[in-house]
Amino acid sequence: MAETIDFDTTARRIAELTDLAKVREQLVLVWNARGAVDTATIEMTLSTMGATAAGPYLKNLDRALRGLDR
Repeated sequence: MAETIDFDTTARRIAELTDLAKVREQLVLVWNARGAVDTATIEMTLSTMGATAAGPYLKNLDRALRGLDR
């Protein structure tokens, strides 16, 4: 399972940056890491339902989470 981002360290790195493109890049990295943690948590929770029961839910949730990045 992915680990939660160290927001203090990330904030310090962002504060040190002066280039807006680099700030944007850092924000995207944090957003994607948070999504990975959320997805892993959902997968673990749904796995307790059993593969057959959780399969359709997992596919729909994965599709919905990926749609947030667009």
